[in-house]
Amino acid sequence: MLHSRGELLLMLDADGATKVNDVEELEKQIHTEFMRGNSPSSNSNSKISDIPIAAFGSRAHLEEKALASRKWYRNFLMKGFHLVVLLAAGPGIRDTQCGFKLFTRSAARKLFTNIRLKR
Repeated sequence: MLHSRGELLLMLDADGATKVNDVEELEKQIHTEFMRGNSPSSNSNSKISDIPIAAFGSRAHLEEKALASRKWYRNFLMKGFHLVVLLAAGPGIRDTQCGFKLFTRSAARKLFTNIRLKR
């Protein structure tokens, strides 16, 4: 991520749980946020890559189907994890495990600077 040169940087899990075609939805969200902060009336020449914005995918719409196909103990563990997230982060966080994220270059520089892989 730190060596990339694109304006928008996509990160996704290798498990294929999310369709790459869904990246258009994340792009729309980033462009909406960019336009919200840079109205045409302002004399701003900033590029989208200069503004720190991140968009996260969600699989929450698939939750009912997934609950039906999992073993009971996996559902129990999942609900327990969601309770921990609720207590730690507060309400409003529904999907913490979706590995589908799109960042502007500025956001990626801020978020990935201190990440180190040990292998």
